Amino acid sequence: MRRLRIVCAIGTATLAAACATPWEVADVQTAIEAPPASTGPAFTRALFDEYRDLAKFEALEEYDWINAAVFARKGLRAANGEVVAPEDLAAWDIPAERVAELTAARARLVGYLSTGAADRMPAVAAKAQAAFDCWVEGESEGDSLSECRSDFVKAADQLEPPPPAAAPAANAAAEPKIIRSFVIYFDFNKSTLSQKAHKILAETVAARAELAPTTIHIIGHTDTSGNAAVNDRLSAKRASAVAEALAHLGVKADQKAVGKAQPAVITGDGVQEQRNRRVEILFEK
Repeated sequence: MRRLRIVCAIGTATLAAACATPWEVADVQTAIEAPPASTGPAFTRALFDEYRDLAKFEALEEYDWINAAVFARKGLRAANGEVVAPEDLAAWDIPAERVAELTAARARLVGYLSTGAADRMPAVAAKAQAAFDCWVEGESEGDSLSECRSDFVKAADQLEPPPPAAAPAANAAAEPKIIRSFVIYFDFNKSTLSQKAHKILAETVAARAELAPTTIHIIGHTDTSGNAAVNDRLSAKRASAVAEALAHLGVKADQKAVGKAQPAVITGDGVQEQRNRRVEILFEK
Protein backbone atom coordinates (compact mmCIF):
# COMPACT_ATOMS: atom_id res chain seq x y z
CA MET A 1 0.00 0.00 0.00
CA ARG A 2 1.18 3.57 -0.49
CA ARG A 3 0.77 7.12 0.68
CA LEU A 4 2.51 10.01 -1.08
CA ARG A 5 5.92 8.48 -0.57
CA ILE A 6 7.95 5.59 -1.98
CA VAL A 7 7.04 2.21 -0.47
CA CYS A 8 9.25 -0.82 -0.77
CA ALA A 9 7.67 -3.83 -2.47
CA ILE A 10 8.61 -6.67 -0.16
CA GLY A 11 7.22 -9.88 1.25
CA THR A 12 8.28 -10.18 4.89
CA ALA A 13 7.61 -8.12 7.98
CA THR A 14 11.30 -7.70 8.69
CA LEU A 15 12.06 -6.27 5.27
CA ALA A 16 8.94 -4.13 5.40
CA ALA A 17 10.08 -2.63 8.66
CA ALA A 18 13.43 -1.97 7.09
CA CYS A 19 11.72 0.21 4.46
CA ALA A 20 10.19 2.37 7.24
CA THR A 21 12.15 4.73 9.43
CA PRO A 22 13.06 3.61 12.97
CA TRP A 23 10.63 6.21 14.29
CA GLU A 24 7.78 4.77 12.24
CA VAL A 25 8.52 1.27 13.46
CA ALA A 26 8.75 2.48 17.06
CA ASP A 27 5.43 4.34 16.85
CA VAL A 28 3.70 1.24 15.45
CA GLN A 29 5.12 -0.98 18.18
CA THR A 30 4.17 1.55 20.86
CA ALA A 31 0.59 1.71 19.63
CA ILE A 32 0.26 -2.08 19.30
CA GLU A 33 1.60 -2.70 22.79
CA ALA A 34 -0.28 0.15 24.48
CA PRO A 35 -3.15 -0.66 26.88
CA PRO A 36 -6.62 0.75 26.23
CA ALA A 37 -6.78 4.53 26.62
CA SER A 38 -7.88 5.66 30.07
CA THR A 39 -8.15 9.42 29.57
CA GLY A 40 -10.18 11.67 27.33
CA PRO A 41 -13.79 11.38 26.15
CA ALA A 42 -15.32 8.07 25.13
CA PHE A 43 -14.92 8.94 21.45
CA THR A 44 -11.15 9.44 21.55
CA ARG A 45 -10.69 6.30 23.66
CA ALA A 46 -12.67 4.30 21.10
CA LEU A 47 -10.76 6.00 18.28
CA PHE A 48 -7.47 4.82 19.78
CA ASP A 49 -8.70 1.23 19.81
CA GLU A 50 -9.78 1.46 16.15
CA TYR A 51 -6.51 3.02 14.97
CA ARG A 52 -4.42 0.58 17.00
CA ASP A 53 -6.19 -2.36 15.36
CA LEU A 54 -5.76 -0.75 11.95
CA ALA A 55 -2.04 -0.14 12.53
CA LYS A 56 -1.60 -3.72 13.74
CA PHE A 57 -3.31 -5.07 10.63
CA GLU A 58 -1.23 -2.92 8.27
CA ALA A 59 2.03 -3.86 9.96
CA LEU A 60 1.55 -7.55 10.73
CA GLU A 61 -0.88 -8.64 8.00
CA GLU A 62 -0.07 -6.33 5.10
CA TYR A 63 3.60 -5.77 6.02
CA ASP A 64 3.09 -2.04 5.41
CA TRP A 65 4.81 -0.39 8.34
CA ILE A 66 4.83 3.03 6.71
CA ASN A 67 1.04 3.36 6.54
CA ALA A 68 0.77 1.43 9.79
CA ALA A 69 2.73 4.30 11.33
CA VAL A 70 0.21 6.82 9.95
CA PHE A 71 -2.61 5.12 11.84
CA ALA A 72 -0.51 4.34 14.89
CA ARG A 73 0.37 8.00 15.32
CA LYS A 74 -3.25 9.07 15.00
CA GLY A 75 -4.18 6.44 17.56
CA LEU A 76 -1.54 7.63 20.03
CA ARG A 77 -2.77 11.18 19.69
CA ALA A 78 -6.35 10.02 20.31
CA ALA A 79 -5.15 8.10 23.37
CA ASN A 80 -4.08 11.46 24.82
CA GLY A 81 -7.60 12.82 24.35
CA GLU A 82 -7.00 14.63 21.06
CA VAL A 83 -9.82 14.57 18.54
CA VAL A 84 -7.98 13.73 15.32
CA ALA A 85 -9.64 14.43 11.98
CA PRO A 86 -10.49 11.92 9.25
CA GLU A 87 -7.79 11.62 6.59
CA ASP A 88 -7.32 14.50 4.14
CA LEU A 89 -7.73 13.14 0.62
CA ALA A 90 -5.08 15.54 -0.67
CA ALA A 91 -2.47 13.59 1.30
CA TRP A 92 -3.15 10.41 -0.66
CA ASP A 93 -2.68 9.34 -4.26
CA ILE A 94 -6.35 8.74 -5.07
CA PRO A 95 -7.50 7.91 -8.63
CA ALA A 96 -9.35 10.90 -10.05
CA GLU A 97 -12.55 8.97 -10.68
CA ARG A 98 -12.76 7.94 -7.00
CA VAL A 99 -12.29 11.39 -5.46
CA ALA A 100 -15.95 12.46 -5.70
CA GLU A 101 -17.33 9.53 -3.70
CA LEU A 102 -14.66 9.82 -1.04
CA THR A 103 -15.15 13.57 -0.77
CA ALA A 104 -18.89 13.10 -0.24
CA ALA A 105 -18.26 10.36 2.32
CA ARG A 106 -15.82 12.53 4.26
CA ALA A 107 -18.26 15.45 4.26
CA ARG A 108 -20.98 13.13 5.56
CA LEU A 109 -18.74 11.86 8.36
CA VAL A 110 -17.53 15.33 9.35
CA GLY A 111 -21.14 16.52 9.36
CA TYR A 112 -22.16 13.79 11.79
CA LEU A 113 -19.17 14.41 14.05
CA SER A 114 -19.83 18.14 14.15
CA THR A 115 -23.45 17.63 15.19
CA GLY A 116 -22.84 15.41 18.21
CA ALA A 117 -22.44 11.89 16.80
CA ALA A 118 -19.22 11.42 18.79
CA ASP A 119 -21.15 12.07 21.99
CA ARG A 120 -24.30 10.13 21.03
CA MET A 121 -22.56 7.00 19.72
CA PRO A 122 -18.82 7.26 20.45
CA ALA A 123 -17.90 3.67 19.52
CA VAL A 124 -19.81 3.76 16.24
CA ALA A 125 -18.42 7.19 15.35
CA ALA A 126 -14.87 5.96 15.99
CA LYS A 127 -15.49 2.88 13.84
CA ALA A 128 -16.84 5.07 11.03
CA GLN A 129 -13.78 7.34 11.09
CA ALA A 130 -11.24 4.51 11.17
CA ALA A 131 -13.12 2.69 8.40
CA PHE A 132 -13.07 5.85 6.29
CA ASP A 133 -9.31 6.23 6.74
CA CYS A 134 -8.82 2.56 5.89
CA TRP A 135 -11.00 3.01 2.81
CA VAL A 136 -8.93 6.01 1.69
CA GLU A 137 -5.75 4.02 2.11
CA GLY A 138 -7.23 1.16 0.11
CA GLU A 139 -8.34 3.47 -2.69
CA SER A 140 -4.78 4.76 -2.97
CA GLU A 141 -3.79 1.39 -4.36
CA GLY A 142 -6.87 0.96 -6.55
CA ASP A 143 -9.07 -1.08 -4.21
CA SER A 144 -12.48 0.56 -4.53
CA LEU A 145 -14.43 -2.43 -3.18
CA SER A 146 -12.61 -2.92 0.10
CA GLU A 147 -14.29 -4.13 3.27
CA CYS A 148 -13.37 -0.79 4.79
CA ARG A 149 -15.76 0.95 2.41
CA SER A 150 -18.66 -1.30 3.42
CA ASP A 151 -17.70 -0.95 7.10
CA PHE A 152 -17.82 2.82 6.74
CA VAL A 153 -21.23 2.77 5.08
CA LYS A 154 -22.69 0.52 7.81
CA ALA A 155 -21.31 2.66 10.62
CA ALA A 156 -22.27 5.95 8.95
CA ASP A 157 -25.84 4.73 8.48
CA GLN A 158 -26.06 4.18 12.24
CA LEU A 159 -24.88 7.74 12.85
CA GLU A 160 -27.73 9.20 10.80
CA PRO A 161 -29.40 11.56 13.29
CA PRO A 162 -33.03 10.86 14.17
CA PRO A 163 -35.61 12.98 12.36
CA PRO A 164 -36.57 16.13 14.26
CA ALA A 165 -39.60 15.79 16.46
CA ALA A 166 -42.75 17.14 14.90
CA ALA A 167 -43.48 20.65 16.06
CA PRO A 168 -46.45 20.71 18.41
CA ALA A 169 -49.64 22.09 16.97
CA ALA A 170 -50.01 25.78 17.53
CA ASN A 171 -52.98 25.30 19.83
CA ALA A 172 -51.36 22.42 21.77
CA ALA A 173 -49.03 24.83 23.56
CA ALA A 174 -51.99 26.95 24.63
CA GLU A 175 -54.58 24.41 25.74
CA PRO A 176 -57.57 26.05 27.44
CA LYS A 177 -57.37 26.19 31.21
CA ILE A 178 -59.54 27.41 34.05
CA ILE A 179 -58.39 30.90 35.05
CA ARG A 180 -61.08 31.84 37.60
CA SER A 181 -63.98 30.18 39.39
CA PHE A 182 -66.98 31.22 41.46
CA VAL A 183 -69.34 29.09 43.58
CA ILE A 184 -72.97 29.78 44.42
CA TYR A 185 -74.58 27.72 47.19
CA PHE A 186 -78.24 26.71 47.53
CA ASP A 187 -80.60 25.82 50.33
CA PHE A 188 -81.74 22.22 50.65
CA ASN A 189 -83.91 21.11 47.72
CA LYS A 190 -83.98 24.67 46.33
CA SER A 191 -82.85 26.31 43.08
CA THR A 192 -83.67 29.92 43.91
CA LEU A 193 -80.85 32.46 44.07
CA SER A 194 -80.13 34.10 47.42
CA GLN A 195 -79.04 37.69 47.98
CA LYS A 196 -75.48 36.45 48.39
CA ALA A 197 -75.78 34.56 45.10
CA HIS A 198 -76.70 37.79 43.27
CA LYS A 199 -73.64 39.48 44.78
CA ILE A 200 -71.43 36.66 43.43
CA LEU A 201 -73.07 37.03 40.02
CA ALA A 202 -72.15 40.74 40.02
CA GLU A 203 -68.56 39.80 40.86
CA THR A 204 -68.65 37.32 38.02
CA VAL A 205 -69.70 39.98 35.53
CA ALA A 206 -66.94 42.34 36.69
CA ALA A 207 -64.29 39.60 36.48
CA ARG A 208 -65.47 38.62 33.03
CA ALA A 209 -64.86 42.18 31.80
CA GLU A 210 -61.38 42.14 33.31
CA LEU A 211 -60.23 38.63 32.34
CA ALA A 212 -62.04 38.19 29.00
CA PRO A 213 -62.41 34.40 29.24
CA THR A 214 -62.96 32.55 25.98
CA THR A 215 -65.64 30.31 27.54
CA ILE A 216 -67.73 30.37 30.71
CA HIS A 217 -68.99 27.06 32.08
CA ILE A 218 -71.85 26.64 34.54
CA ILE A 219 -72.07 23.28 36.35
CA GLY A 220 -74.96 22.38 38.64
CA HIS A 221 -74.54 20.01 41.63
CA THR A 222 -76.52 18.54 44.52
CA ASP A 223 -75.67 16.79 47.73
CA THR A 224 -76.18 13.02 48.05
CA SER A 225 -79.60 13.10 49.69
CA GLY A 226 -82.45 11.90 47.47
CA ASN A 227 -82.38 9.59 44.49
CA ALA A 228 -80.30 10.13 41.37
CA ALA A 229 -83.17 11.19 39.08
CA VAL A 230 -84.36 13.87 41.50
CA ASN A 231 -80.83 15.17 41.96
CA ASP A 232 -80.23 15.31 38.20
CA ARG A 233 -83.33 17.49 37.76
CA LEU A 234 -82.46 19.68 40.72
CA SER A 235 -78.88 20.28 39.61
CA ALA A 236 -80.17 21.21 36.13
CA LYS A 237 -82.60 23.75 37.66
CA ARG A 238 -79.79 25.30 39.66
CA ALA A 239 -77.56 25.57 36.60
CA SER A 240 -80.39 27.12 34.60
CA ALA A 241 -81.13 29.66 37.34
CA VAL A 242 -77.53 30.86 37.29
CA ALA A 243 -77.30 30.85 33.50
CA GLU A 244 -80.50 32.90 33.13
CA ALA A 245 -79.35 35.40 35.72
CA LEU A 246 -76.03 35.87 33.95
CA ALA A 247 -77.77 36.20 30.60
CA HIS A 248 -79.86 39.09 32.01
CA LEU A 249 -76.52 40.68 32.96
CA GLY A 250 -75.19 40.25 29.43
CA VAL A 251 -73.02 37.21 30.04
CA LYS A 252 -73.47 34.05 27.97
CA ALA A 253 -72.36 30.70 29.33
CA ASP A 254 -72.77 27.03 28.58
CA GLN A 255 -74.31 24.86 31.25
CA LYS A 256 -74.56 21.27 32.37
CA ALA A 257 -75.80 19.35 35.41
CA VAL A 258 -74.10 16.39 37.11
CA GLY A 259 -76.50 15.72 39.98
CA LYS A 260 -74.69 14.21 42.95
CA ALA A 261 -71.90 12.63 40.89
CA GLN A 262 -69.19 15.19 41.70
CA PRO A 263 -69.46 16.27 45.34
CA ALA A 264 -67.10 18.94 46.65
CA VAL A 265 -67.07 17.13 49.97
CA ILE A 266 -67.08 13.34 49.98
CA THR A 267 -69.95 12.00 52.09
CA GLY A 268 -71.93 8.83 52.29
CA ASP A 269 -75.08 8.48 50.24
CA GLY A 270 -78.20 10.24 51.56
CA VAL A 271 -76.26 12.99 53.36
CA GLN A 272 -77.36 16.64 53.35
CA GLU A 273 -74.24 18.77 52.87
CA GLN A 274 -74.57 22.45 51.94
CA ARG A 275 -71.09 22.61 50.38
CA ASN A 276 -72.27 20.09 47.79
CA ARG A 277 -75.47 21.99 46.94
CA ARG A 278 -73.83 24.38 44.53
CA VAL A 279 -73.30 25.78 41.06
CA GLU A 280 -69.76 26.35 39.82
CA ILE A 281 -68.99 29.16 37.38
CA LEU A 282 -65.70 28.50 35.59
CA PHE A 283 -63.76 30.92 33.38
CA GLU A 284 -61.76 29.16 30.68
CA LYS A 285 -59.09 30.73 28.51
